[in-house]
Amino acid sequence: MGTEIDRELEQAHATLLARHAPDTRVRRVRWSQGETQVLELGAGPPLLLVHGGGDGAFEWVPILPALARTRRVVAVDRPGHGLSDPFDYGGVDLLDHGRTFLGDILDSLELTRTDIAANSIGGLLSAAFASEVPDRVSRLVLAGAPPGVTREAPLPLRLMSLPLVGQPLGRLMMGNPTREGNRKFWGQLQVAHPERLEDAFLDVDVAHTRRNRDSILSLIRCAGRLIRARLVLGDRWPMPRITTLFLQGEHDAFISRRAEQAWAAIAAEKPNVRVARIPGAGHLPWLDQPERVVAEIEGFLPTRRMATR
Repeated sequence: MGTEIDRELEQAHATLLARHAPDTRVRRVRWSQGETQVLELGAGPPLLLVHGGGDGAFEWVPILPALARTRRVVAVDRPGHGLSDPFDYGGVDLLDHGRTFLGDILDSLELTRTDIAANSIGGLLSAAFASEVPDRVSRLVLAGAPPGVTREAPLPLRLMSLPLVGQPLGRLMMGNPTREGNRKFWGQLQVAHPERLEDAFLDVDVAHTRRNRDSILSLIRCAGRLIRARLVLGDRWPMPRITTLFLQGEHDAFISRRAEQAWAAIAAEKPNVRVARIPGAGHLPWLDQPERVVAEIEGFLPTRRMATR
């Protein structure tokens, strides 16, 4: 990585990892349309962590050591996020992109099958991947609501996805990121307790926003078009063979009353889908309630299955 902002983000990453998970292995991996970075910790059955839109693999760092007690945990930067190559989502079929990216990443990691824990848009892409190639996904944890169960989204994201005005508005909103400005944004959309976000975490987020703003805005517009066009996960749950746990933060800004009812209906109709409510948590529930979320994930995922290579 060669630019000044790349080096700033690398240093912020290193500081956060030194604080929470100093033994993490950091490496570059290729996929069919570029390179990205993965964070890897632990040994045992594999668990792939897929972050949400606008974030990066760094969002998982606070719980990496806990998840890695019995597993080989790999957190990946999705295209245009973290320290991956920049990526323009304009004109991209988002679900096809997700299936291609996740399949390529598993190939690069030499994994034919894995458990996946994913957040938000990462959960949507992981669900699409599991639906298309169920033999490659053992179990799926949706930690924070994926879009697509209803056509709703929080107001800031709806505005930034609008044609013509959305991109300029997004550049204005994301044009001068600061610790406290980003803390406020996280409190509006991401977590229930923004005051608990440590400076080292916010420093990564600030550098990440500066580096990846255009990629993030192109993703928001792409996802907005998809969600307005059709219900991706609503009406018919697309993964009849994949056992799924949805960890629903009590204060998840992406869960309206309608969305909560939709998830309840899915869980009632599909015996392989379970919803667990996380009190006092937002859209990234593990940042508000790390011990509760790790316990839910560990209780849901078998620990003695061998990794498939």
